Formats: sequence, structure tokens, C-alpha cells
Amino acid sequence: MIHPIFNSASKQNLSLIGDAAASASRQVSAANNEIQSVKADIEKLLMITEALWSLLKDQHGYSDEELAKRVEEIDMRDGKLDGKVSSPPTQCPSCNRPVSRKRPTCFYCGMEIKADLFER
Repeated sequence: MIHPIFNSASKQNLSLIGDAAASASRQVSAANNEIQSVKADIEKLLMITEALWSLLKDQHGYSDEELAKRVEEIDMRDGKLDGKVSSPPTQCPSCNRPVSRKRPTCFYCGMEIKADLFER
């Protein structure tokens, strides 16, 4: 026979494990929903990009080669041909130290860094 204290503790542990599993399941479901939403957004962006490119080709006579060259130029802005758009750090207007474009303030002096609307 199992001791009553052990049995009670085991039930409590099983309950905690069940709660943790249910929470993990909800988190996985939410992550999957987010992934599906991002995939849908990507598909929309791909269609928009293709439509814009076809308009530029049809109305202005640009070629696929010109587009490929421009894509390569943009890719090389950071000095690496890696298929990624990277932005070099910006300079703090107050202390002139490099600041990541992702930071809203300078790490060194605390100055607010205003981001350009079209910056990544």
C-alpha cells in the first residue's frame, strides 16, 4: 500500500505536470497560429512585389537583369553577398559613437535615436 502522504504528493505533482503540459500546448498552438499569419503576410508581399515588378517592366521597360543587379547592390551594402539586408550601425548625434539601428536610445549617453521612416 502507498503511503497517503506520498499518494497526495504524487497527485499534486501529476496535476502540476498536467497544467504545465496544457500551458505548453497552448503556447505551441499560439506559435503555430503566428507562423501561419506570417506565412500569409509573406504570400501577400510576394504577390504585391510581383505585381509591382510587372508594372515596372510593362510601363517602364525595366529588365529582369536590371532588377537582379539592383538586388545585388542592396545586398552588398553591408559588404557581404549573403541574401540579407543588413544595416550598418548609425552614429549617435550626441556622442558620435556607433548605435545599433534597433536601439531607441544611445547605449553610451542615453540620447534618443530617431529612426528614419524607411530605415530597416
